[in-house]
Amino acid sequence: MVPSTHIVMNVSDKRFSARAKKVKKVLTEALVILKKKNVSLEVHLLTNKEMVAINKATRGKNVSTNVLSFEAGGFKRIGENGTEYLGEIYLAPNTVNARKENISFLTVHGLFHLLGYTHEGKRDTITMERAEDALLAKLAERLV
Repeated sequence: MVPSTHIVMNVSDKRFSARAKKVKKVLTEALVILKKKNVSLEVHLLTNKEMVAINKATRGKNVSTNVLSFEAGGFKRIGENGTEYLGEIYLAPNTVNARKENISFLTVHGLFHLLGYTHEGKRDTITMERAEDALLAKLAERLV
């Protein structure tokens, strides 16, 4: 069997189903544009309560956040169908809505973290923002 890109969507609340379809479409197109083949990742759309629990456990912050991502890092785990596993993206649609943020942007932001980008320093932040802006411009053309 030939490996292919595999995106596993996990939705904790059926009200997020339409958002899940949009997120998957954005990721699918983004991976094509970035020429990332034979990769897999997981995306979780969570309630605010679930996001608070993950944020507290991983970052020590007892609040919901819009997006978290966990890169597979140095672990070369084989995902679905022999693909390279990139990691996990967690999104809280209710927090995104409350903050009037763009879920497509946050999806791309999470993906870039899985690809090793950070915003820990000024140079890293500029590099990541430029990559995000370029990808979002290409996505806007494709997803019209």
